[in-house]
Amino acid sequence: MTLLAAACALCVAAPVSSAFAWGCIAISDSGSAYGYSYDFDRRGDAEDRALNECTARTDEICEIQDCDEDK
Repeated sequence: MTLLAAACALCVAAPVSSAFAWGCIAISDSGSAYGYSYDFDRRGDAEDRALNECTARTDEICEIQDCDEDK
């Protein structure tokens, strides 16, 4: 019984999976506006959020400058 309890405790304490999260930054042509995102499951969603934030701050064209997947 003690062995079973110890095994169950290890299962609960072990991480289920290593989760990765995407984040991106978008910057306007002149560099006067930016948008960023973090903690997204998919790169495309992170890009969309960063671009939407940037374009909400300017009439200029915004482009993704960098994206990174962090653990």
